[in-house]
Amino acid sequence: MKDYFKLLQIDTSVLTTDEIRIVNDWYNNNKTEDCSISLRSLNTQEAYHAFSKENKELLSDFCILWEDEESNYAGICINGIMRGKIVFISHDNQHPIPVFRNIDSFLKAVKNNRITDLYPPQVEYLSATNNPFDYPSINRTSLELEQDSSVADMLWNKAAMEKDDAMIDTILSFIQIATLQQIPKLKQYIFDDTLMGDILGIYKFYGYKEDPNVLLQIGKENKHFRKILKELGATPQKILWIEKW
Repeated sequence: MKDYFKLLQIDTSVLTTDEIRIVNDWYNNNKTEDCSISLRSLNTQEAYHAFSKENKELLSDFCILWEDEESNYAGICINGIMRGKIVFISHDNQHPIPVFRNIDSFLKAVKNNRITDLYPPQVEYLSATNNPFDYPSINRTSLELEQDSSVADMLWNKAAMEKDDAMIDTILSFIQIATLQQIPKLKQYIFDDTLMGDILGIYKFYGYKEDPNVLLQIGKENKHFRKILKELGATPQKILWIEKW
């Protein structure tokens, strides 16, 4: 059996024995010609090294192993609260987004063609009932809900001690993993320009009803969100055919 990690000179000390075994098994036993998601290869090593050099701090908590045809990446979280979870990192929005609970769940979705790229899910357009991702999800076992609620609580507390990009990354992870019961906490960040769209998207996904006055206030200064705000229950006044937010 060929050792994928030796071939690409990837440090395995950050991975578990099971993670190493699963990746090597995938490398040796799965044809990738017809799959748009594959393990990183020698052919794309130069491009990945350039990406990792530019985003060294961002990638420090992840072992990036997969890529797609659009230069998006997926990797295993190797440190901290989200250890073992699979994150997606897009080429145009370098926020690591937790998407799958573990490597087994991720590779099952790839094998079954439930996912065809590594672009982080656009939550606003996800179907809650036909969703290929573990995060976010309305379908979780009681054990998964308990585990995810605990992880989300830790992420929330971590964000409270952070600033700027670090805080944004942590809240984006919270948005993905949080249970419906934890979603109301996001009101604290709803007027943040960077987080606003993601928060409104997760509101729509779960069917969560925010204070209509808050939604109207957002719509007053953010015309591009007015469609989703109406879907969430905002009802601007109409004077003739003109909407007044």
